[in-house]
Amino acid sequence: MIVEPISGDFSVEGYKIIRVYRNWGYYKVLQEYPGVKVKELVVEPGKSLSMQRHMHRSEFWTVVDGTGMVELNNTKVMLHPQSTIFIQPLAWHKLWNTSDRQLRIVEIQYGSECDESDIERKT
Repeated sequence: MIVEPISGDFSVEGYKIIRVYRNWGYYKVLQEYPGVKVKELVVEPGKSLSMQRHMHRSEFWTVVDGTGMVELNNTKVMLHPQSTIFIQPLAWHKLWNTSDRQLRIVEIQYGSECDESDIERKT
């Protein structure tokens, strides 16, 4: 994991927003409350996240820019700007960027464990 400050002095309520880089792109935590976390996911063209599920949280995604596809419990759905999708706890899901530009998603996590330890990946 590579963590890098965003250029400039951008902050929200006194907290610096950092990018956490992954092989598919990066994410930024925009805000956290007890039981809720808001992130921006940026998926690079042709990249995908792993097939995964969460035991202790649900997720609500809204596509801000770009197009992609999500597989949710063996069903594939195309995503476009303003598309939304709700992911229940224990639901297997995978996200792909199917376009030639970045896919930007706002993700809102709800649950008792809104952190990276609540990810089970399929191999």
